[in-house]
Amino acid sequence: MANGEWLFCAGLRPGRAGAVLRVAVSVILVIACAAARAELTCEQLGGIAGTTVELRNQGASLTRLLSDAERDEMKSRMTMRELEIIKQVIRLSFDGTLSPAEVVEACQQGGALVPSR
Repeated sequence: MANGEWLFCAGLRPGRAGAVLRVAVSVILVIACAAARAELTCEQLGGIAGTTVELRNQGASLTRLLSDAERDEMKSRMTMRELEIIKQVIRLSFDGTLSPAEVVEACQQGGALVPSR
């Protein structure tokens, strides 16, 4: 994703709005990539958590991030369980309950963040 990120940022002007838009596009791409696969991986969930923290730090609201995750395009690509897992990751990483590394660890240990199989 980092290699192709410049494609989305080329036309943006410097500043907070451009940075927030760039990160918003990144989170959408992370979710879309996760949705395109048959199942979510622990690394993908960690990536979603990391992007959530970045967006939070740039001023995005939890409501906005959750609404982006619930877009019709995402609903059509994911099962309801996968969507709920993604929303749980967004909530837990947004409020600092779990770091991205802790999300990956909890997933790998079979905690509540276990991807559907």
